[in-house]
Amino acid sequence: MGSFKRDLHVKSLLSMLEKLPSDYQGQDSHRLTLAYFVVSALDILNALDQVDAKRIMDWVYHLQVLPSDEAEDKHGFFYGFQGSSSVHLSKHARVKFNNGGIGHLASTYSALALLKIMGDDFTRIDCKRISRTMKNLQQPDGSFTALHTGAETDLRFVFCAAAICFMLNDWSGMNVDKALSYIMDCQSYDAGFGLTPGAESHGGATYCAIAALKLMGYITDDPVSKRPSCSVFDFPSLVEWSLWDRD
Repeated sequence: MGSFKRDLHVKSLLSMLEKLPSDYQGQDSHRLTLAYFVVSALDILNALDQVDAKRIMDWVYHLQVLPSDEAEDKHGFFYGFQGSSSVHLSKHARVKFNNGGIGHLASTYSALALLKIMGDDFTRIDCKRISRTMKNLQQPDGSFTALHTGAETDLRFVFCAAAICFMLNDWSGMNVDKALSYIMDCQSYDAGFGLTPGAESHGGATYCAIAALKLMGYITDDPVSKRPSCSVFDFPSLVEWSLWDRD
């Protein structure tokens, strides 16, 4: 096995901050999430000193979606961050935003996480509006959708919502009891979690469920055993499922 070529990885990541690789150009609407992945990787590689932090943060703030006036704050929209500057509502939309964008839950998570990594203090974010309008995305079953216009609803967006609440230190944007009920409905017979209720257990979905539960305070560290404990499901069985051989 060859050695890890850190400098080459850093060079590749830095290039992605300037221009999307051809394989990703069709994903321009998710450019903010891709930028979050890049910045996270550079942070792990201790290479954040090689990026222009102010330029990146200014670009992220440019993607914040705000109403044109306060009267438009009551139309059921979500005022978070859009995935890129190429995402716009139809010109026939009944409500206009000051930058023409549309807030996306996963993009908002990516924006806040990226800014957090860069050491930002969120003072330029309308945090209360994000929390207040994020409630518009929670569904009657406790799940979250990504867009106020309707989209997929599954554990990925419940995790995004929990992470946003945690980073903003404001849980008013989520009905926690309903979210907890949805998460537990996604647990399968084998103790793993599927993306939706009744779906097959999946590693990524299980991560979203456990991470959300941790952020919501349902998983704590046992000071005696030094192991995590959970008040809402059988944690040892989940560990056993996680360790099964999946050849």
